[in-house]
Amino acid sequence: MYLSRLAAMKEFAFMKVLRREGFPVPEPIGQSRHTIVMELIDAFPMRSIDSVPEPTKLYSELMEMLVRLAKYGLIHGDFNEFNILIKEVKTEGSSDIKLVPILIDFPQMLSTTHQNAQYYFDRDVACIKRFFSRRFHFESDEPGPFFKEAIENSNKEKRLDIEVEATGFSRKMAKDLDRYIEAIGQNEADEGEAGADEANNGTDGESEDAEIDDEDREIPEDAQVDDRKLAEELGDLSPGAEAEPSSSAFTFEPFDLPINSYAPTGKAQNKKKAAGWSI
Repeated sequence: MYLSRLAAMKEFAFMKVLRREGFPVPEPIGQSRHTIVMELIDAFPMRSIDSVPEPTKLYSELMEMLVRLAKYGLIHGDFNEFNILIKEVKTEGSSDIKLVPILIDFPQMLSTTHQNAQYYFDRDVACIKRFFSRRFHFESDEPGPFFKEAIENSNKEKRLDIEVEATGFSRKMAKDLDRYIEAIGQNEADEGEAGADEANNGTDGESEDAEIDDEDREIPEDAQVDDRKLAEELGDLSPGAEAEPSSSAFTFEPFDLPINSYAPTGKAQNKKKAAGWSI
């Protein structure tokens, strides 16, 4: 619950400063514990859109948004088709419809000074490139954008990552949340590696214990049981012995059950069938 509250606080703080600086994000209304109330956006998730009229324009806007975030000292960290909404806006005085990307989901957002900042920036870029290639069959001729170029002309007067820490989300809270997010990612990676190892090893061969004959196993002296009476009761259980079951083993004796005097009559049963609740 504590980490959920930290994630909500971090998301609400980032939404406020991003909205103030003109980024296309939902308007934050309020935050309490692990819950955020925000503006309702009439839009579609980008993952559910099969085609767009101008993929080049939408692609350029998304890459410019990534670079602009970096100039303010921020990296989204999960910039993909699941966290981008596409809103249709009609142009004034025309019937043309403009597609406006809306960015959501900010708990994992981090600073450009983070030790893994370049990795997360490059991953955000790769996610958009991969989606546009697979869904819209569009591939840009220009490489990048690149992390070093994005932070070269960063806005030193408006570092939003520093400002958010100064408005209530402390550096300690950020470290606690970062450790939690990295731990979740590491656990998912370990589970994936474990599943791959099981798939590679398989169960074709027997275990090392199975390769040892039972005769070669050493049984401790205190584990050996010398009970002649038990042996006589069990009889010969060797594979060659054929035991004939006695006829009493298959004898069924009726239970002495009382007759149910409340059994429904045929007429009553037919009424139940007609009502639809009796078979």
